[in-house]
Amino acid sequence: MDYLAKKVGITKGGVLYHFESKGILLQKMNEMAIEEFERKIEHHRSILTGSCRFTRAYAMATLDYLQDTGNAQLTAVFISSHEDKVSFELWKKNSQTWEDKFVLDQGDPDKVLMLRLICDGIWFSIMYDYANVDQIKEQMKKIVLQICHALNREET
Repeated sequence: MDYLAKKVGITKGGVLYHFESKGILLQKMNEMAIEEFERKIEHHRSILTGSCRFTRAYAMATLDYLQDTGNAQLTAVFISSHEDKVSFELWKKNSQTWEDKFVLDQGDPDKVLMLRLICDGIWFSIMYDYANVDQIKEQMKKIVLQICHALNREET
């Protein structure tokens, strides 16, 4: 709630005032997290050229959060979503949409899966401050960019 209150510029009490229940608040926070991530994906996809644009944009959007780990608190919303059926279904639906887009990219399936798993690992690293993320942030970025470059070269 602190994050949401800061994001919209009101107090925590003000946040609660605008929602009928904590369940609806949780659902809206999940919607906000998904919309923000999708905006980042679309931004990167719009400026990328070459092959596997969605997969590479997904990775670049993940790197955006790596650079701003304070903003990555939204991932905690995902973890708590498993308690809320509506939010869980929202993430499940969006994950399937992303899955479909990964398939449509038609890149090397092994490289696409490798990049996706690395991105998942980055999210967990951010969330749990695994191995002090700040110390390995540049190394993570380098690995992601190398795989993105390899996926892009497939059609060149």
